[in-house]
Amino acid sequence: KSAKNPGRPIFNEMLDRIEKGEANAIVCWAINRLYRNPVDEGRLRWMLQKGIIKVIKTPSREFYPDDAGLLMGVEGGQATDYVIRLSKDVKRGLYGRVAKGWRPGLAPIGYKNQGDKGDKTILPDEKNFEIVRKMWDLFLTGTYSATNILDTANNKWGLRTTLRKQLGGKPLSAAQMYKMFKEPFYYGSFGWTSVETGKKELVKGS
Repeated sequence: KSAKNPGRPIFNEMLDRIEKGEANAIVCWAINRLYRNPVDEGRLRWMLQKGIIKVIKTPSREFYPDDAGLLMGVEGGQATDYVIRLSKDVKRGLYGRVAKGWRPGLAPIGYKNQGDKGDKTILPDEKNFEIVRKMWDLFLTGTYSATNILDTANNKWGLRTTLRKQLGGKPLSAAQMYKMFKEPFYYGSFGWTSVETGKKELVKGS
């Protein structure tokens, strides 16, 4: 589990076992692998300061009880600051995409993501785009039941999701179809939770 949030069960179990005397040292790759939040940092520094933990060893250095003050404080502050700045940078990047009308995240069925992690363009999926388009055509007539549309798409037209891609994909489920027919992306918009207000907004896509 990520070290940015307190409450990691196995991590806490490890510290509990050290407090019971089962061990007295920790070996890790780097201090920021142990914690990136002030809650876990405080507990670890206190245990080291009191000698419950005799030493924390990394490949590059060792931390002893005398290091539980300024040295670990600096290391811990850097780790926590990294998480805070990373979170802000991610939000800023997502906001920039949304402001341009680009939908962040995985593309809905019938479309696919293309490009690197920083600039994923959504394009029609050659395998499913026309099938999904025909599903919408049936849906908008108002004369076909949901069951009939799903059966036609899966069994007659061969619609397959990207799940279990190594097995050729998986038929669309009823839940996925209902979600698809509620997705505003198909008419040119997408939902987005505003960073400023925390409320869901409908954004015009480009």
